[in-house]
Amino acid sequence: MNVYEYKIIMSNLTLYKILIIISLFLFVNYSFSQEVVDNQQLIEDLIENIAESSDEELDYTSLFDDFNYFINNPLNLNIATKEELEKLYILNDFQIKSLLHYIDKNGQLLSIYELQLVYGFTPELIQKILPFITVLVKPEVKKFSLKRAVKYGSNQYFLRLNSTVEDQKGYTPISDSALNISPNSRYLGSRLKIYTRYKYHYKNKIAFGFTTQKDAGEEFFKGTQKNGFDYYSAHLQLSNFGHLKTLVVGDYKLRFGQGLNLWSGMATGKSAYVLNIRRKAQGIRKYSSTDENKFMRGVGATFSYKDIDFSTFISKKKIDANLSEKDTLDDELRSVSSFLVSGIHATPSQLEDKHAIDENLFGGNLTLNKKDFKIGMTYVKYKYGADLIKNITPYNQFDFTGSENSNLSVDYQFGIRNIYFFGEAARSSNGAIAYVNGAVANVAPQVSISILHRDYARNYQALYSNAFAENTRNVNEKGIYIGTEIHPIKHWKVSAYYDTYKFPWIKSRASALSNGVDYLTQVDFRLSRKVQMYWRVKNETKSVNVDKNELLNPSDARYLVDVSNLHLRYNIVYQILDVLQLKNRIELVKYKKGDESSENGYLIYQDIVYRPKILPLKISFRYGVFDTDTYNARIYAYEANVLYAYSIPAYSSKGVRTYLTLKYSLKKLDIWLRYAQTYYSNKSIIGSGLNEISGNTKTDLTFQLRYKF
Repeated sequence: MNVYEYKIIMSNLTLYKILIIISLFLFVNYSFSQEVVDNQQLIEDLIENIAESSDEELDYTSLFDDFNYFINNPLNLNIATKEELEKLYILNDFQIKSLLHYIDKNGQLLSIYELQLVYGFTPELIQKILPFITVLVKPEVKKFSLKRAVKYGSNQYFLRLNSTVEDQKGYTPISDSALNISPNSRYLGSRLKIYTRYKYHYKNKIAFGFTTQKDAGEEFFKGTQKNGFDYYSAHLQLSNFGHLKTLVVGDYKLRFGQGLNLWSGMATGKSAYVLNIRRKAQGIRKYSSTDENKFMRGVGATFSYKDIDFSTFISKKKIDANLSEKDTLDDELRSVSSFLVSGIHATPSQLEDKHAIDENLFGGNLTLNKKDFKIGMTYVKYKYGADLIKNITPYNQFDFTGSENSNLSVDYQFGIRNIYFFGEAARSSNGAIAYVNGAVANVAPQVSISILHRDYARNYQALYSNAFAENTRNVNEKGIYIGTEIHPIKHWKVSAYYDTYKFPWIKSRASALSNGVDYLTQVDFRLSRKVQMYWRVKNETKSVNVDKNELLNPSDARYLVDVSNLHLRYNIVYQILDVLQLKNRIELVKYKKGDESSENGYLIYQDIVYRPKILPLKISFRYGVFDTDTYNARIYAYEANVLYAYSIPAYSSKGVRTYLTLKYSLKKLDIWLRYAQTYYSNKSIIGSGLNEISGNTKTDLTFQLRYKF
């Protein structure tokens, strides 16, 4: 075949693709281009699903960062890499593989509408990703220059103020004599929480920024905080400069493999996104969140040569810890009893534990990347400035103690036809092994399944691990997870998972070997372009200790009883007008322990989202009614908040929850105001300790501004 014949064939193929795209545009489905797409709704759904599977206070800043970056800098699908597509979170492994295969086989996409020809891309999926993508057939490639980076870079500055209106015990007046006797009985600073952030980025080349925060109760430019904020963080990230894939100076996070060895920050787990069980590692990335502990501080870099990526990192920072023993001669710290993670330093005792010891960490990763195959090896070693010596109990006797530890792991990913395999095996310095293996398979055009098996030894020790698990730590757990996603007919989707697990050693609240089962079924229905709803059934059953007063011998706590937690939910989102969206939810919960009476509850709320055409204003309002017998029957629900803030309260007891969030946008300035209040009809005291409020309402006010320049 000569060059002339090749050009004729290619031009005919291009003409054929154009004709198909025009047909799709005119006759198949162009509705998603006209529909009002709620970017925030997608982010809220993801965060709520993550939050429901954990009681931990997680930091979702990186998730907001990724989505908001793509909203302002849409990802060009024609040149997007697998790693960049994974940052969308929305696409599963099959859809990413299918898209890359389509472009490789048929050439670059000519239009967004051509996505309907890609296997696995439904109109609903395309609608979801529309705000974050673009299609440029011949993207302009300009050589990097510092002058252009300064001129065309994006700058944003944030200021956020937050406070609880009602008087909390920690801020009420107290006499000096009483304070001398009990110095930790009051907070040192004001109730105002202050957050500032500056971020600069130029395309995917340069990112720079800093974050500061003063928590409620901490002093500010006085007393123990003469330098102002209690927390400072800064970073500089350079990306894609020749063989230098990433360089971060300052604060950064590490995410390798499936999280068994190194994974700092948030990670997705069990949720209604039943196929998204594989950790999507991003290596070394800048850190700009406010979690004051789960990050690295120093230098990290990744170099790429052909199919090989080599990463190396070193970190040195001080962390909070409970002081235990000091040398009587030189006052040098010898040991601590635990590491602390709250990051709050508002009382003398909290300040005493602030930055108590050094944490030194270094390591590296070597990864071989092939088209359908990837294998990597990660090593990390950390050393602390004092020994960690815990009060030994039967269930924590295998936890990390001492001042040094190291971890070595090997991870893999590969695809065979319509099956995608992944996994990781890790070893800690004490010889303990942990491993996780999984697969995602497309067994039919409308049916996909996922499966994951994990086995974490009771003495596995990895302080920065965050792999798929039922426990908050990757230790003392064996389990099998099975999920499926089915599209039985048009506009309907069924998602379900079943997870069975056991704990081979005793644990907190279970003084004998225990097990559990967790399952979820969700049915989604898209009635029209403007009406979407789902029904969900979620239940978890696990074994816990019997209450001591129920035992014949109160000193024996080995007897277990099953506890079940059943949630039923109906959720609907409907667009009344282009400017008005309504959301409703009804959720019922039934908590039952053994033969005891069940503890029940419900939550009903109405959300209103209004965007008037004549004003650059967005209004989000909720009125929710809840009633639960106990805290065990609590219900979590995501709430609209200001950008980079998140509110996922546990609705419990009996009362009403309302909030109003306003966002007003000018050319370069965005302003948020938020009012949120919980009223309890059956309480006269809210909270406990220094956060105790005498009364039956708790009100929070938030102000935030963003200046873009």
